[in-house]
Amino acid sequence: MENPLGYALELVKKAKSDVTQEYMHSVADLMVIKGRPHFTVVRSYLVSDVTRAGFGDVEFGWGKAVYGGPAKGGVGAIPGVASFYIPFKNAKGEEGLVIPLCLPAQAMEKFVKELDSVLKNNINQPTIGGPKPSFIISSL
Repeated sequence: MENPLGYALELVKKAKSDVTQEYMHSVADLMVIKGRPHFTVVRSYLVSDVTRAGFGDVEFGWGKAVYGGPAKGGVGAIPGVASFYIPFKNAKGEEGLVIPLCLPAQAMEKFVKELDSVLKNNINQPTIGGPKPSFIISSL
């Protein structure tokens, strides 16, 4: 692999930091004029961060939301090409993220191997009180 996963993450962080309010208004205006563009999903995987969407604050009259995210993976406008960062609180009140993944079978097998390797070998895992790694280098 030419560039590690960390390189891609840095590019995403830079792209996110470049988006301003003026830019968003400009894009919205352009889409009104020209219509929303179609995009290719070949060799693509979309990740959407919905941690600040406020799904946990939605109240329909029968109590606080337990979950706010896709009802079923691998469906929708772009089946099997998107994943979401979803905030979650367990029964103990501990907060974290749920990240359901839908990948093609071959990609999922590679992902599982990579994740197992990272978790079993403690690769780039921070020590208690130690510095957190800036990124995890992937060998996919």
